[in-house]
Amino acid sequence: MTAALCRWEMLDPLKVLLSKEAAQLKRTCTGCCHAVSPFGELVMRCLKGKPYGKKCAKYEVDR
Repeated sequence: MTAALCRWEMLDPLKVLLSKEAAQLKRTCTGCCHAVSPFGELVMRCLKGKPYGKKCAKYEVDR
């Protein structure tokens, strides 16, 4: 059984890897101002009450 590759995935393997990593970061809570703990502890839910890890509609960048 083989997986079908898209045309852009047949380019330079380094560029493909970097592109996939960048896309994965765009789907996470990294950078959201609500995903911080004032005490520096592990965050399971953001300050808006959403589960930490998957970007939600309340995502805001800290200014």
